[in-house]
This record gives sequence, structure tokens and C-alpha cells, in this order.
Amino acid sequence: MSEPMKKYQPYVPADKPMTEFTMRALLLGLIMTVILGAANAYLGLRAGQTIAATYPAAVIGMAVLRLFRGSILEENMARTVGSIGESVAAGAIFTIPAFVIVKAWDRFDTFEAWWQSSALMMVGGALGILFVTLLRRVMVEDPELPFP
Repeated sequence: MSEPMKKYQPYVPADKPMTEFTMRALLLGLIMTVILGAANAYLGLRAGQTIAATYPAAVIGMAVLRLFRGSILEENMARTVGSIGESVAAGAIFTIPAFVIVKAWDRFDTFEAWWQSSALMMVGGALGILFVTLLRRVMVEDPELPFP
């Protein structure tokens, strides 16, 4: 015999007004992006691997926003913004050295090489956002699939 399906009860009800996109969540996320991105870039170039910055960003975001009576949605926003630095740093530190090795640039210390590498990172970020946007409905909003 199978158990009857439990009715889904969200942690934050839809009728409860709770802010997510606040200036303090955004600023905290940007600060964590810079710090965790730089740390991950150093670690990746030094050791050849990176860490998932989502976990330290989540803990730091919860701790700091708890002091200011932040909501769980603000904590999620700060964690998400904070973990982006790790993704951008990993994309840069694993891609740019490959282009240098295959001699895509004659010299890497020129403005042209800097511009090309910046354009590569922007295109990679835009493609990542595109794929996440396209897969959101399938991965998150399909009622047949259990989430998470």
C-alpha cells in the first residue's frame, strides 16, 4: 500500500509579504562575491581546484543578516549573489590559462588580451544564465517532479 501524498506546504506562504531583494542583502552578497571570488581564484590557481563558495556564503549570510533581523529570503539572496564570485572565478581561472597555453594571444599583458578575456567571461556568464533560465521550468516548476 502506498501512502497518500502529503500536501505541499511552502516554508514561506505566498500570502505572507516578505522582502527578498533588499539593499543590505545585495551589498552583503557583493562583498562576499569579491572576497570568496578572490579566495577561490587564488586557490584554483595555486592548487588546481576550487571549493563551492555557496556553503561559506550561506553561513556568513545567515550570521550577518540574523543580526539585522533579516528574512530567510534575504539570506537566500545574499547567498546566491555571494556564490556567483566563485563561479566567475572558476570560469576565468580554468579558461584563460587554456587560451594562453594554446597561444590564442601573443602576449597576455595587452589591453586587447584583457578585453578578449573579459568578453569571454561575459559570454560564458550570459550562456550560463540562458541555460538556467531555459531549464528552470523543467527542473523547478514541474509539479510532477519532487523538489528539491
